[in-house]
Amino acid sequence: MKARRNAFAAGLALSAAAAGAAGLSKSVETLKSRAKPLVDPLLELPDDVERSEVTTPDGARIHLIQRGSGRPILLVHGITIRSEVWAPQMHLLADHYRIVAMDVRGHGRSSVGAEGVGRRIAASDIATVIKSLNLEDLVIVGHSMGGMILMEFAGRYSKLLSERVAGLVFMDTAASGVVPAPFVPVARAAGKVLGGRVQAGHPPLRFLNGDSDLAWLVARLGFGSAPSGRAVAQLREFQAAAAPSAVVASGIDLIDHDGRWALAATTTPSLVLVGSRDLLTPVRQARRIARLLANSRLEVLPGAGHQLMQERPREVSRLIDEFASSLPETNTADS
Repeated sequence: MKARRNAFAAGLALSAAAAGAAGLSKSVETLKSRAKPLVDPLLELPDDVERSEVTTPDGARIHLIQRGSGRPILLVHGITIRSEVWAPQMHLLADHYRIVAMDVRGHGRSSVGAEGVGRRIAASDIATVIKSLNLEDLVIVGHSMGGMILMEFAGRYSKLLSERVAGLVFMDTAASGVVPAPFVPVARAAGKVLGGRVQAGHPPLRFLNGDSDLAWLVARLGFGSAPSGRAVAQLREFQAAAAPSAVVASGIDLIDHDGRWALAATTTPSLVLVGSRDLLTPVRQARRIARLLANSRLEVLPGAGHQLMQERPREVSRLIDEFASSLPETNTADS
């Protein structure tokens, strides 16, 4: 399995090199044109989503999109992305659930408050959303960085967790070790340089934000064996639109992420999802999360990559539905 992942990554790296040397690559054009009739229509938000925002204690405005009614499911996205990435779940789950997706502060339409960005302040934003919308019997889904934010929430807001949250879903994320320990000093130094460039008005890696083959192939790394070209293009669009200052600051914040303590203390029923070809937070990370949790179930989706909600929307929505429908109601209380 590891050899196949390495071969897959090597193949994409070679494709990127060829694209950079030869301009428009025939292979990239073929990948871009790959359509998935059962997936592509789900990638666009339904026309009837409701938009709103809540204000946090430090003055940030957290943008929300909502659709449906029933048991609420709160969706928290990863770095460089925004709430619209959950469009498939807005289509597939809103018949039976109240689907709420938030833009993590500094991403999408959410602003940055006095406390800046990072997983700890974002965890407090989850608490603010829960209280502001009076969400009860809630299921929270965290993808990638969103899963790390969810770990912080579970560890730091245990009372609210026990009173209002029925279940947790950790999707394509990591308990710790986002950056291998030997490379942490290098990552910090690089983060300082990138942060300085952003402050000076020179966004780093601007060549990845255009419509080049290389930018597209970098986005392609987020997917497994055969994604839709539209899904990859959509991820590239999200990444290109992300605010460089928030992305760099969020990335630096993740260097020392360690949610093991929070996971070990969490007894809330949990579902752990991962794609077998996730190159960013691989299966071993998901297995580690499942082992740390006292009450969890692990599902590995064969052939899928990091962007499960886009690549396997029906399967992911089915697994979330099965999990949510199996949960008992929580004992709610005023918080």
